[in-house]
Amino acid sequence: MKFLHTSDWHLGRALKQHDLSQAQQEALDAVIDAAIERDVDAFIIAGDVFDRAFPSVEDVRRLRDALTRIHAAGIHIICTAGNHDEGTRIAAFTNLMDARVVVVGEFDQVGDAVVIEDDHGPVAFYPLPYLDPDAGRRALAPPGEEMLGRSHEAVMSAAMERVRVDLQKRRKVSPHTRAVVIAHAFVVKGEERPEESESERNIAVGGVPSVPSGVFDGVDYVALGHIHGPRTIQESEPMIRYSGSLLRYSISETKHVKSVTVVDMRPDGTCEIETVPIPQPAGMVRLQDELAELVSGNYEAHYDDFVEIKLTDKLIPENHYAQLAQVYNRILSVSFERDENQGLGFGPDPNTDFSDMPPIDLLRTFYSEQVGEEMDAEMEAILADVLEEASKVEEK
Repeated sequence: MKFLHTSDWHLGRALKQHDLSQAQQEALDAVIDAAIERDVDAFIIAGDVFDRAFPSVEDVRRLRDALTRIHAAGIHIICTAGNHDEGTRIAAFTNLMDARVVVVGEFDQVGDAVVIEDDHGPVAFYPLPYLDPDAGRRALAPPGEEMLGRSHEAVMSAAMERVRVDLQKRRKVSPHTRAVVIAHAFVVKGEERPEESESERNIAVGGVPSVPSGVFDGVDYVALGHIHGPRTIQESEPMIRYSGSLLRYSISETKHVKSVTVVDMRPDGTCEIETVPIPQPAGMVRLQDELAELVSGNYEAHYDDFVEIKLTDKLIPENHYAQLAQVYNRILSVSFERDENQGLGFGPDPNTDFSDMPPIDLLRTFYSEQVGEEMDAEMEAILADVLEEASKVEEK
């Protein structure tokens, strides 16, 4: 059995002021090409298809067109809702083309299997929507019992109990039934924690955002979404893996190599994976230097990259953003990096009493705190003239 695992498309998301719709379309085309070229049996999307609960018409069409193309290639589609998606809305896509298109977004779908046969028997896919603890603790509680604990572990454990009950029944009929769980959660193994991205929405509830990997024992592969960096949490029994996001969605993802995961599942349930790179619209980098250096040509290799710029000039250069924008095409932000001895951004000693300090002394103090050096005589003379004029106006 061969299937493609992807997640976190975030259709509709921009990167600061930069539109990513064309880049998302090109990335989707590449992912679908990879699925078709490798003749996969199933195409798995582990949540966060859209970036917001109420996507634009254009993004809904983009999803529809992607599903249509995958379906036309004869590939089963299994998609779950993530924490950015509105589960009921996204579930409306299920069976839209035929039974080979399954989109899960509601709690009553938890524990339902999508079974695909290969030459070695059945593989049961269990798609789980994003399990918000506040909603799931009641919906997933056993009938007649109290609500579950208010944590991701509690609701995921209850969902996996449903999975195991169904899987046990299937294995009584077909003992070699293999199982794949599709989920959208923050999963950890022991003390190891996946690197989080600034673009991932915090899903902490009651201070407990994570699910231990042991919750998924008993299946063969767990296809995860939510963490934007590709990562294998556990190698086997079961293999637990994040495929990562479609594109880089924040500067914290600079080092990510975006990819999808193609999984080749053997008859015994063990898995071999291939990571297929996804084309990105541009590179992404943090640059730090003085303005003159940044626009001198020394950084020409990054002119078309998404860039976060920190200027190290002692004084704020005039028209600095305009000068940078003339050479850098995808600026994300521009800020100033100062020597810690300059004390910028922290202000003077909070115990200092400024109430009786002459205005010129206040200005001297402010300047030294902001720039990290003393005011020169010419500047002080200019400020003294300004203060004098201001006092005349006040007297009038």
